[in-house]
Amino acid sequence: MKDKGRSIAEVSVRGVIVKRLPRKLDVMEGENAAFCVETREAVEGICWSHNGLQLHESPRIVLKSFGRTHLLVLVHVTREDAGVISFTIGESQTSSQLRVKCVKRDPPSAPVAAQMSTEQSNAALLTWCPAPDVHHRPPSTYVLERREAAGGEWVQCLTTDLAGRVQVLGDSVPREADYCFRVCAVNKHGRSGPVEFPGSVHLAPAARLERGLQDAWVRDGEDARFSLELSASVQGAWFLNGERLGDEEGGRYGMQHCRTEHSLLIRGAQLAESGATVTFMAGGVRDSATLHVQGERASRWGCEVSPEGAPVRWLKDGEAVPLDGVIAMQAEGHVRRLLIRSATPADAGTYTCDTGDDAVSFVVTVTEAPVRIVSSNEGAPHTYMAGQRVELWCQLSRAEAPVCWYKDGEEVEEGESLVLEREGPRCRLVLPCARPQDAGEFVCDVGGDSVFYNITVRSLELPVLAPGRVELRCELSVPHAPVRWFKDGLEVDESDNLRLLVEGARRCLLIPRSSAEDTGEYICESKDEAVSFDVKVSG
Repeated sequence: MKDKGRSIAEVSVRGVIVKRLPRKLDVMEGENAAFCVETREAVEGICWSHNGLQLHESPRIVLKSFGRTHLLVLVHVTREDAGVISFTIGESQTSSQLRVKCVKRDPPSAPVAAQMSTEQSNAALLTWCPAPDVHHRPPSTYVLERREAAGGEWVQCLTTDLAGRVQVLGDSVPREADYCFRVCAVNKHGRSGPVEFPGSVHLAPAARLERGLQDAWVRDGEDARFSLELSASVQGAWFLNGERLGDEEGGRYGMQHCRTEHSLLIRGAQLAESGATVTFMAGGVRDSATLHVQGERASRWGCEVSPEGAPVRWLKDGEAVPLDGVIAMQAEGHVRRLLIRSATPADAGTYTCDTGDDAVSFVVTVTEAPVRIVSSNEGAPHTYMAGQRVELWCQLSRAEAPVCWYKDGEEVEEGESLVLEREGPRCRLVLPCARPQDAGEFVCDVGGDSVFYNITVRSLELPVLAPGRVELRCELSVPHAPVRWFKDGLEVDESDNLRLLVEGARRCLLIPRSSAEDTGEYICESKDEAVSFDVKVSG
């Protein structure tokens, strides 16, 4: 019917009520239920009731009287509305049994005939057909997921409303790798099982230079490190003065590739290599820097003696100075010198040139240059979705310098959810799986220099229109791993309107009928990771 109301044959009898309610009324869930009573004459003091409780006008209850005709309309009935509807006037009464039929809620069947074509370079053409029963259980959308062929979690990569074909380009993946794909059909009642596309395809994103190479200044014999960061994880090659470098275990050159960062370590840089050009190439990216190698910087102290061949003793703080590869003595005619190569703070003290009959002293103070932070990713955007990896890094001017990390003014503690890494002058703070509570200000401090990172972690937003169905899903890498669900920080318990489901490696929190009270932040937490959902119920 046009107004979605249904009624059954009415019976007329003698008395105040001349047109009574039907004995029963069947209505589909979500439709309107309309009841009509006619009295012998216009009357006052009528009463409509549901299971004995008087009904009053509300957005879902419409009560109207037009002379001798009296109407009750229940808008968008639910299963809770089923029961006895009664109309009473004085001592006269008529009743009807309202029966609400539930709508069958079936998820769609899985797609069929999934195929993958890899004829085009750096792309995959995915085709599939809808399930044979698509007319009975139509999907509203198809969801495609990907994962690396070597293993890992399935990640949603795109959705489409139409079955047929989708082209996946290399620019859509986060890193260069072999990828597998699968597809499932989804409607408001759930999703089908996934169907994998046969085979895999090698995809590589187009990379841009995010942080370029910087010139390296080292002393003769020290290690030199170069690093850069790209916008995507792709393979690359290093060159020294145009010659490609090989990564041999135990060799002079060490190359590393970690996500979007590439680094080169030149062990024991030599003075003859000063001015050499270091180049990195990856696809359309090319960047170069210069290696500067400085000779030793020696400190000298001297005095003149007479006669020319007079012997002398050098003392430090009253004790004989040891002769080694760092400290040496020189004699040229009347001049006696003490040479300290690459002085360090440990060489500070009072040095004395003693001839037996005479002596001269020098007070030596050695201070190290202050540690500076020469580069960092402080200026990069630091807004993340819950569950993403966060990596903060800074590079120091001296490899062995101490460094402290702080969050909101307090020194951080290392653990499963926060990892501190150190590789030469490069320091990292890593959050393997960001949580909303990880948001805040992080500081890398080296005493006289600091960098600041403002981290924002957003939950996955899920708007819902009441009384809509809420499904929060996540997939684990270990199928039988236990998880805990929280709402606004408190662990949730199952109830009639909140169910916790397990489907292999998938976990689902299901709210069949949502209300404004279900608004909040939900977290699915395993031993090592967590993902959060920001549920907003309106209407």
